Amino acid sequence: MESTIIPQPQSSLGFFGIIRESFKTTSRNGKILVTILLFVFLSFSQLDFAQEYILAPVINDVVLQLAKHPNMVHDLTNRFDQTTYVGAFNDLREILLVKLLSMAVSSLIMLFFLIATVSSSSEAYTAKVLGPKDIFLKIKKSWKKPIVTSFYMILLTLGIALFYTLSIGITSILVVNSWAVWFIGAITLSIPACYFYVATLWLVSLIVSVLEDGSNGLEAIGRASELMKGKRLQASLMMVLFAIAYGLIVMMANFLTISNRSMTAELAITIPFRNGFYSLLKLFMFVVYTVSYHEWKTSHEEKEGKGFYLPVATGDV
Repeated sequence: MESTIIPQPQSSLGFFGIIRESFKTTSRNGKILVTILLFVFLSFSQLDFAQEYILAPVINDVVLQLAKHPNMVHDLTNRFDQTTYVGAFNDLREILLVKLLSMAVSSLIMLFFLIATVSSSSEAYTAKVLGPKDIFLKIKKSWKKPIVTSFYMILLTLGIALFYTLSIGITSILVVNSWAVWFIGAITLSIPACYFYVATLWLVSLIVSVLEDGSNGLEAIGRASELMKGKRLQASLMMVLFAIAYGLIVMMANFLTISNRSMTAELAITIPFRNGFYSLLKLFMFVVYTVSYHEWKTSHEEKEGKGFYLPVATGDV
């Protein structure tokens, strides 16, 4: 009996194949995903309700302050008597603190959402289903790694933003001719492409952080970039489509309250509508990129010549 290496067939799933496989993975894992989705939807909605109720009187006070002091915005940029605007400063400070607290809580909810969805979808992709206890164990094990990876991605994003700002600024100041206009135009047009690629790289890096032991930070970013080789356009296009879908959700939410801008209408219609579809869209996006991760990983391993051993009878060799 001898062993012969039989290479696995290369992954043939294209864009629409990944979408179809994502629906199949979602259906196999439907029970736990519905539970996750419901928890996230209720959490985001309660957070928005609380924010609206807390900030409503503060915003009304700011409006009254503006009516009482029409030149307040102008005065804030020049010399002014602080005692005159002490109320406005207190309101702005309270708004800032509430917004920062809301961002922190939203980040924690999204961290749970990411790890739970990616972990369960990854197992469902291989025909396994995780239970609630397994999900919490995954969260306990992996929660630090996406935070570290996000920290490095924030630094990378700030570096790219600084590069664009300096390039456009220096070109505008030092050079004034047709070539400068073309250069600035090319840089400006490249900004959306760069934005969607960085957003895609960020998400794939987070998925790598969750699924691969020992991968976080720069290592996870490098691993994600390696897996996306040859698939960057496909991956970025998926992110563009998700962004368009989210834009449509926001437009529809605004349309529902276009004739009634009251706080009651916003709480009763806009928040549940926006959060419901946003959570559903985000969940499916996590599933799609988790399936994509497995497809890209398989393809990458095949290109490196990896395969599996299959016993073959001596007489057949």
